[in-house]
Amino acid sequence: MKPLSIAFLADHYVGWMGGAHLLANLLNCVNSVAANQSVQVTVLMNIRALGATAEQTPGNLLPVDVANLKVAGPLQCLLDTTRIRQIVFYKDLRRAAEELAIQVMGPASINLGTDFPIPWFGYICDFQHQYLPHLFSQQERIQRDVLFRSLVENATGVFVTSATAAVDVERFYPAAARSKQVLRMPTALPDITAISAPEVVRSTYGIERPFFLSCSQRWLHKQHPVILQAFADLLARDPNMPADLVFTGDTSDYRDPAYSGKVDALIASLGIAQRVHVLGQIPRADQLALIRSSLALVQASLFEGQAGASGMMEAGLMGTRMIASDLGTNRELPFGRTLYFPVDATGELTARMASVLADAAGGGEAERKAGAIPYDTPSRQLLEMASGLNLLATLRTAA
Repeated sequence: MKPLSIAFLADHYVGWMGGAHLLANLLNCVNSVAANQSVQVTVLMNIRALGATAEQTPGNLLPVDVANLKVAGPLQCLLDTTRIRQIVFYKDLRRAAEELAIQVMGPASINLGTDFPIPWFGYICDFQHQYLPHLFSQQERIQRDVLFRSLVENATGVFVTSATAAVDVERFYPAAARSKQVLRMPTALPDITAISAPEVVRSTYGIERPFFLSCSQRWLHKQHPVILQAFADLLARDPNMPADLVFTGDTSDYRDPAYSGKVDALIASLGIAQRVHVLGQIPRADQLALIRSSLALVQASLFEGQAGASGMMEAGLMGTRMIASDLGTNRELPFGRTLYFPVDATGELTARMASVLADAAGGGEAERKAGAIPYDTPSRQLLEMASGLNLLATLRTAA
């Protein structure tokens, strides 16, 4: 079989946790079959990520073993959840492709242009700016439209992560979409074997009661206030309710730097500060332990670009109950025990949380957790390999 050299650009993916998980899943799929398919995989990042000192090093390329990287946030998440050993930092991408003899690039979320020296694929995350324009400035909306259109027009093909997004590409850019491939990202299940001991994690973070969990960054569209209000209403019904509310994830949103403070003020004004735990970004193994031991994972998002976001994929694999807003993308998750509620319907969310509590009080959840098997490892590995072969077939055709 003809050898194939593929590169993945990590620059944009490590801008947010969901992107880091997505790239990790892609890399894990490809690497699961790379050796037997004569494939060389390279992960590229702009050298600016290492700071000014690194930029002054001679040459265009700086390979760095991941063991020597001192990073945090989404990039650390990428390193924790994939099996890559090295990242190659570049100064000039075109030269990097030539020097490394890369044959195909993708899926990338920046426009590499029609004159890029090798075939490349694009990636479009979602069309949130079209459905929730009030959450974006006019400049951001224009920039996203220009970028997405250029990806569809200039790339060999464009990847999306949901059927909803695939329909949207054809809806918003019909002429361009007719001439290019609109492809679904390969199905990949995250590795959840590296999990901390739940009792140790709960002790570490001071969580003494059973708890509901939210794993979303404090983006405006994730609707933390809806979750807080629903929980407060539940607590108002019964002040002795035996459950707390736990949040993980970054607490910032660049679109509204004051938003995080408003959420904290809401917690105080609702009088629930003693029952709410805001943990911020925590190690993935700890987060998995919390998902595993929670009463339910709660996701109240106004919009999602892919199924399984905000910890739902992991919760579904572990058999943990989920309560999620009734979005098309949320319903695309093909497994899991999910209770849906209408978007923005705080009262309905309160009712779903109450039903989970009632089930736990009746022993249903305890019985499930005692006998649940997180997932079947061989099946996950077979799916990962099948997805890797599918992605490689697409990339190889272009190369």
